[in-house]
Amino acid sequence: MRRRLAPIVTILAALTVAAPAHAGFFAAEPIDGPSADILSLGDLDVARDGTGAVGYIRRDGGVPHVFVSRLVNGVYETPQRVDTGLEGAGTQVAVAVGDGGRIAAVFINGGAAFATLVPKAGDPWTAPQLLSGGASDPSVDMSIHGAAYATYTATGNVLAARLDRTATSWTGVDQALDIDPARPAGIGTGRSRVAIAADATAVAVWGEAGGVFARRLYRTHVSDTPIQVSVDSLDGHPAAAGGADLPDVDIEDDSSFAYVAFRQQFANGAGGVQSRAIARRLQGSRILDPVAADPLPWGGDSIDSVDVALSGRGAGSITAGTTTGGASAAIIKDDKLAPPIAIGGSGLPAQPIGAIAETLDRVIGWTSIGDSAVHARYFEDRADRRSVPAPGPDTVVSNPDFGPVDPAGGFDAAANRVGDFSLAFVQGDGDQRRLVAAGYDRVPGLFNTFSGSKWRNPAKAPLAWGEPIELWGPLTYTVIVDGKPVAQTTDRRLAVKAGAIREGRHTWKVVATDRRGQSSATKLRTLRIDTVKPKVSFSVKRKQRVVTVTAKANDVLPPSGQASGVAYVRIDFGDRSGIVQARKASHRYAKAGRHYTIRVSATDRAGNAVAVTRRIKIG
Repeated sequence: MRRRLAPIVTILAALTVAAPAHAGFFAAEPIDGPSADILSLGDLDVARDGTGAVGYIRRDGGVPHVFVSRLVNGVYETPQRVDTGLEGAGTQVAVAVGDGGRIAAVFINGGAAFATLVPKAGDPWTAPQLLSGGASDPSVDMSIHGAAYATYTATGNVLAARLDRTATSWTGVDQALDIDPARPAGIGTGRSRVAIAADATAVAVWGEAGGVFARRLYRTHVSDTPIQVSVDSLDGHPAAAGGADLPDVDIEDDSSFAYVAFRQQFANGAGGVQSRAIARRLQGSRILDPVAADPLPWGGDSIDSVDVALSGRGAGSITAGTTTGGASAAIIKDDKLAPPIAIGGSGLPAQPIGAIAETLDRVIGWTSIGDSAVHARYFEDRADRRSVPAPGPDTVVSNPDFGPVDPAGGFDAAANRVGDFSLAFVQGDGDQRRLVAAGYDRVPGLFNTFSGSKWRNPAKAPLAWGEPIELWGPLTYTVIVDGKPVAQTTDRRLAVKAGAIREGRHTWKVVATDRRGQSSATKLRTLRIDTVKPKVSFSVKRKQRVVTVTAKANDVLPPSGQASGVAYVRIDFGDRSGIVQARKASHRYAKAGRHYTIRVSATDRAGNAVAVTRRIKIG
């Protein structure tokens, strides 16, 4: 939820204005640290409205605990410990964020799974709720309406819990997700993942008995038709005994459609075994044919990591990292997986992660051991293009001032709906460790001025303009008149003091600048200023109880020689008979022998007004 900022207005003779800047990557900024107590990143999530959260593990009092920093207006706030009241060690955390600042965190403390919640922006965290003892490997996802599912492994089974969209406590799903609860599932690299759709139903994936499986979740129930996702062969190469693992899943707003990606080992045709990244699209209860989601040739390198990211409309990416440190990406567009391409990487692990905005733009980042940095590439896409977007330049987004990136410290990426991206990771050694976030930040969106070109007194009729789309504000607005800045404000209205802008005709525009100095501007418009009151006088003729008032009014010409002109003259005869809008009018008073005050006013087209009065007696 956007915070409302108290308006700040600065009127200066000269202001500096940031030159218009293009969207781009910005180097990492600290979230926490430097401190040797920072251990590892757990999870990052950003809602469509731009609110977000990053969960991580750091020592508190010498014991590892779970901390979360909220993302508000594009800035990560002071981290808060969320496993309060628990004395055990925090080891893992997953976070999910919905619009309005609703945040769910599911974590492991002392070997048990707990959940806590921020119901809405500005609320405190709820007390941790125990989900299960003997647990590990939590995963959580939240819908755009605030419902959520969590999965985790407990006593060798994959379990799930559900959070209704207005609830503050979780309810366990009525049975284990396993195909066979008697055999271990969700263990190690077979850990579970879950994704929830707009209708609050979900798909969970996990590893079991050397295979990967998927199951749909409906409220607190599981489907009766689990799906085996792993395959018997790929491109004629039979599956090897190593099996399938590292499942990941993401789902569209339409719950019928999801993508599952995983790693599976195959005989490579040269007497060896090779692991490949596999993607399969889920359509209702059907799973489509497998497709290789890496660019590797048979007999070559193997896959070390797999990740899938989808937008609400089903566009996205599947990324894969290789055992030699390469990073690849396969773009999902028009419900099809494009051929995967290598995008970078230097040294194990690359662990590439993709994120996609509802604008269809994508960012894919990865760690690079060769230069101890995090790299990222931007993919610009549009709905009216049928071509697959190409990657932008390889950009280093870690901060060289913070030391080497710790690839074992965790890495994640997420996006809001308009195309702003956040990438979180750990930099530095020893007491210089920092949890940091780099970003791709869009320029503030297009916007217009509301004030027309008619004459105005801006002290009485403030200048006004619309709000650019900018989820990661705040914005500063600079009002430019005749090419020169005259005021800065955080509000979207500006009442200009008399004299701040000279009388007459001008041109004006408004420049919106974000916290990174990026800006966009309105179109140049005409501005007509008139702050000078008109002049008015009148004469009175009396004949018994009939009075005729004749007014003279003219607008005063300022030094510019331009004025708005008189809009109207009003005559009030002072006996509550009503006001006449005219320059000449006659009136018959009902009673004689009384005094009345006649008032004549003139108002110009800019709203400036003046009035004169005369007291008369009706004989």
